[in-house]
Amino acid sequence: MGHPDGGRPVSTVKITDWKRVSTAFEKIDTPPLNSTPDDISTIEQVDHAIGALTSHFRTVVEKCEREVPASSDRRKFPPDIFELIRAKNAALRRASAYPTPEYRSRARVLQREVKARVQEFRNEAWSDLKEEIRPSHKAFWKITKALKTEGYTPYTPIPPLKRSDGTTALDNAECIADSIETQCSHVSPPHDITHINRIEEEVLQKTSLEPKDDLTPVSLSEVQLLVKSLKTRKAPSPDGVSNKAIKCFFQPLLSLLVAIFNACLQNCYFSSVWKEAEVIGIHKPGKLHDLPASYRPISLLSGLAKLFERVLKTRLSNHLFGKGFIIDEQFGFRPADSCPQQVLRLVE
Repeated sequence: MGHPDGGRPVSTVKITDWKRVSTAFEKIDTPPLNSTPDDISTIEQVDHAIGALTSHFRTVVEKCEREVPASSDRRKFPPDIFELIRAKNAALRRASAYPTPEYRSRARVLQREVKARVQEFRNEAWSDLKEEIRPSHKAFWKITKALKTEGYTPYTPIPPLKRSDGTTALDNAECIADSIETQCSHVSPPHDITHINRIEEEVLQKTSLEPKDDLTPVSLSEVQLLVKSLKTRKAPSPDGVSNKAIKCFFQPLLSLLVAIFNACLQNCYFSSVWKEAEVIGIHKPGKLHDLPASYRPISLLSGLAKLFERVLKTRLSNHLFGKGFIIDEQFGFRPADSCPQQVLRLVE
């Protein structure tokens, strides 16, 4: 997007009209959703329904998006800064039309003046905020957290990484993947081969049995409750379906989700599309920037897949706790059992 004065491009961002998205989601009889069967039963139908739902979401959101200039704090500037900015822009236009040394020098001087004045204004605003801020201020806890965080630096692109042999990798993603694989692989063979073989035989024997249709079917009210509890400030996965979009789903789309989840339970199936993730490397403070082991991988998973995982987790927990398969001494990953309670139990 070009600058209105013919200068450098203006940065823009895309915003979504979520009211229009909600209205569009009310209609389920639009392509490609109208091609999904009413009774989803097979694996192929599950994959087709997931693809149709994802495609419908992308189409709706693209129609409800528009580009706007990136937000800035210029509206908070005092009149003298606006005058300086106008004078600087006029000098830049003049220097562009008539590139004489005098005009170019004047433009550079005004650019430095604007930069210095804006920095001075921001420093003054920060000092005023520190003096007047109280716990009741809406930004109090955000500022407190930011000031307590040590070593925070803004996100910077990952530089070319080095392999273990010292050569520079051509693909950072592959280099990080190789590093994670090396870290997670067993350096030494397992100590108890007999125990490992017994576990593998048990797993093979269980997976060879016919699946039992004894899991509680997924209900619309259960999915509605799960969707209501979703956090909207989570990053979307590669399929682009964000939690905020899922919260806009009306009953027809939620009923389609219920049918997909029930078909997955009946077929003991977890779609391969839901297993895809976008992995982002987060730099570990104090580590070298050019080593793959210096980055902590964060996986962005599908929001629909995480909904289904919560459905599975509820049923697994009910089965394990109902049958008494989890001993009382197990505190990890259990509700209402925290680490301090386990420490207290150990001490007492």
